[in-house]
Amino acid sequence: MKFKRILLFFALLLFLSGCSGQTTTSTSTGEVETYSGATSYPVIITDMSGDVTIDEKPERIVSLSPSNTEILFAIGAGDQVVGRTNYCNYPPEAEKVESIGDYATPSVEKILSLSPDLVMATDFIADDVKSQIEATGAKVLVFSPATIDEVENSITSIGQAVDQNDGATTVVENMQSQYDDLKAKLDTKDVTKTVFIDLGDYYTVGPGSLLNDELTLIDAENIAADADASYPQLSVETIVSDDPDVYISFLNTADQLKQVSGFSTMKCFEDNEVFYYPDTSTDADVMKRPGPRVIEGMQLLAKDIYPEVFND
Repeated sequence: MKFKRILLFFALLLFLSGCSGQTTTSTSTGEVETYSGATSYPVIITDMSGDVTIDEKPERIVSLSPSNTEILFAIGAGDQVVGRTNYCNYPPEAEKVESIGDYATPSVEKILSLSPDLVMATDFIADDVKSQIEATGAKVLVFSPATIDEVENSITSIGQAVDQNDGATTVVENMQSQYDDLKAKLDTKDVTKTVFIDLGDYYTVGPGSLLNDELTLIDAENIAADADASYPQLSVETIVSDDPDVYISFLNTADQLKQVSGFSTMKCFEDNEVFYYPDTSTDADVMKRPGPRVIEGMQLLAKDIYPEVFND
């Protein structure tokens, strides 16, 4: 009888974990829960809205954001994706998937016509859209990671939800290895530089934003790190007064920015440390999307800010 109770105890643990193996790994960016083997359904996934029960392996998935689409393909669930947004342009095979429109205002009719059993969304999804989808019996998972740690945990959670645990773990381990290599280079730098990231019209990244976390992890000082919003708008006077060492722009070129009163006197313009990434470019995507390529984005930022440690 005692032996049977022990077996039942371990069976219950297995059921609650939702898959055959679960490990909490401490990394240089935080702690990440990784899973291995097949998911045991039903499984409870915790997303931004709370606990969501996935009753069985999703066969038809609609992704409402480029980052979720990248994650699904990267972990091996690309064949399960039947719908994506107009902006889901990576990997290239994702563009072969039928589009449901804009990720902020998707076509509910189009989504429902694809008969999804799982919809992957971000916090852009409207409550009424979410309710209409859930009314059909489909599950909705919402992830909007604001740190690298949260990105990695969202990847493993999505892997658990769609029965791609090993693929998700491999992606996260690769990301951690990339960051470790990057950190080793950055440990050789001599100074810490200040940075302003211009998303357009001097809106920038503050606490609680992904790009702010990226700057922190590469040991760069964001001049808006103490702002009272995740995406504050700074005045020209404030930017000139803070005099950042490096200026990263996603909207205007250095030549355009030089025309702004006071900008040409800043250290970054005098030293040609102004870098422009068109908002629709691949480089801008990897910097801003909370997906598998985000460490590549950090590498781009680090090379702009600390080129001296990459000279080899």
